[in-house]
Amino acid sequence: MTGASTVPVGRPDVDGTDEQEVIPTSSGAWPTADPIGSQLPWWRQLRSLRKVASTRAAVFLSYRNTMLLLLGVSVVRIFMLKKVWQALYAARPGALAIPLGDLLVYLTLANLIAWSFPTHTVTRYLRDRIREGSVVFDVVRPVGFLPQMVAQLVGSLQGSMLIIGLSLPLVAFAGSLALPAGAQAAGLFPLSLVLAYAIAGLLALLLAMVAFWTVEVNGMVMLYVLVSSFLSGALVPVRVFPAGLRAVLDWLPFPATTYVPAGIYVGSIRGHAAWQGIGVQALWVLVLAGLAALVWRRAIHRLVVQGG
Repeated sequence: MTGASTVPVGRPDVDGTDEQEVIPTSSGAWPTADPIGSQLPWWRQLRSLRKVASTRAAVFLSYRNTMLLLLGVSVVRIFMLKKVWQALYAARPGALAIPLGDLLVYLTLANLIAWSFPTHTVTRYLRDRIREGSVVFDVVRPVGFLPQMVAQLVGSLQGSMLIIGLSLPLVAFAGSLALPAGAQAAGLFPLSLVLAYAIAGLLALLLAMVAFWTVEVNGMVMLYVLVSSFLSGALVPVRVFPAGLRAVLDWLPFPATTYVPAGIYVGSIRGHAAWQGIGVQALWVLVLAGLAALVWRRAIHRLVVQGG
């Protein structure tokens, strides 16, 4: 085959050993036939995607001891934030233009939102699939690759929400919980939370797809979690950031993942500002979805897998 090259793909042989399967490509790229073109119509993919999500939820819960440990770390952080801000308000009443009770509810809810979204699920899953070479089977399935990744995230999110639901008494003791600030907050919070999860999922998916170029993404994931936990407002409400930093954050999606839904819940974002925040969230969903589709189109032509 003139000018052709091959991509080694690791797959388990019948006797349990690994065997190199060679897939011919044109000019070192993925086969010119687009796997996306052979997918089922979206409505016929839903049943399979629901199965992927339920399987991932079961896997998530099978490692519940680990997840409970990680939740415990988040609960400790909530407790420490509560004590720090209580001490600060005791020393300087009205240190922030936010009542202490609302601030504690905000911080508790913001950290639960930040913890509940399983960023590591899709990044670790895709990294391992690329390392093993088994990602090729995900790519050629009649169910879209990106929808498969979304279903993985949805399944893990279901598992994390169940764990949070069971641990709410402990969370309420460590931090502070209260009902939504009003009827508008109760009505808009679920919508804002869904959009926040969509944004966080798309960011995680974009981060995971870097593995098509680098294979290893652990360092970037750790940096992303550290930066996003601050810029999203999980530690300090975005509204109290310096004006210059707030101006920068207006062009970044991080506040839309945590600050907006938590702010709507406690009533610090209300009225027109609440609708504006939801509009910004919806815009970020569209922008990030388009970017994810573009990156995927590039990634499929640079697929590198390690087999054996």
